[in-house]
Amino acid sequence: MRRSHWQYFDWRLLLIAVLLTIAGIAMIYSATLGSGETLAGSWRRQAIYAVAGLVLMLLTAAINYRLLESLQWPLYLLSIGILLFTLAFGTSEIGAVRRFIYVGSVSIQPAFPALILLIISQASLLARNAPNPPGGLEFFLSLGLHAVAAFLVFRQPNLSTATLYMAVWVALIFTSGMNLTYLGALGMSGAVAIPLVIPFLDDYMQARLLNFLDPTRDPVANYNLDQALISIGSGGFLGKGYAAGSQSQLHFLRVRHTDFIFSVVCEELGFLGAGLLLLLFGLLLWRLLRIAANAGDLTGQLIVVGVITYIFYQLLINLGMNLRLIPVAGLPMPFISSGGSTLVITFMGLGLVQSVAMRHKRLEF
Repeated sequence: MRRSHWQYFDWRLLLIAVLLTIAGIAMIYSATLGSGETLAGSWRRQAIYAVAGLVLMLLTAAINYRLLESLQWPLYLLSIGILLFTLAFGTSEIGAVRRFIYVGSVSIQPAFPALILLIISQASLLARNAPNPPGGLEFFLSLGLHAVAAFLVFRQPNLSTATLYMAVWVALIFTSGMNLTYLGALGMSGAVAIPLVIPFLDDYMQARLLNFLDPTRDPVANYNLDQALISIGSGGFLGKGYAAGSQSQLHFLRVRHTDFIFSVVCEELGFLGAGLLLLLFGLLLWRLLRIAANAGDLTGQLIVVGVITYIFYQLLINLGMNLRLIPVAGLPMPFISSGGSTLVITFMGLGLVQSVAMRHKRLEF
């Protein structure tokens, strides 16, 4: 009798993701206590999106990723179409920024689902010569296709997510086994080009960079970073207690339920709570790396590595921003920050990973 692919479903990976999501919902509840009616319901909306994300993860896992491999060009064109649609019709509460599409009262940031589609397309392209590594043609074709998508995100404008796109691409190139001479040459060219690009950045991007280099330049602009550091430093080892942080509960810390939720974790749960949260992320990384190592083919391995980079680049940037190690960037802490559509897309990414995990062995009959 044929056994189901579901016998290889990674339940540990699911458990870790669910624990992170529960932690996120709990911290969103704490961070929005005493806020207006809209913010106060954030934790409920996050819980609803979490359930939707779990369902979509299971549905995605049921799809054989090898079938998606044959859709390289349709998936790429769909990704570009999504980004072009966002540029044309996207809106935001911040001036002329065009990052979100609103469906009724629900906001969607299309750059994230577009990136998941792009990961599948690039994995198919880079693995087409397997077991031989991709050559120069694949490198430049892959770079050109990915650069177009990253540029469209940059034009929203959204520099932080554009860098996420390129980080994913670098990880895919590195994993594909390609001669790294190409990547090294590109890296050196990029380093030379950075000073030439800075003058062409939007004003708010330049301001964030200058304020990071000189914190005294604009105290008003750096206010929230100062509050974040106060939150982190005042938590001590055990924290002030759940829903008992002064910076968060007295609303000194802004966007505390989204970009700066890690500061709330540190203030209320202390070094111990923050450490346990990061331990969960470490366990998540371990499971994902294990699946990547056991993938049955290069396409599956590249998909998993793409999802790993998608999640952990956001995590590192968010941590660096909260700790004032890098300029302010609008990337959330995966599973923890409030943002329902982003949570759903993250779970769908894990669904792709599960699809690879479920098919990494031959079926037994």
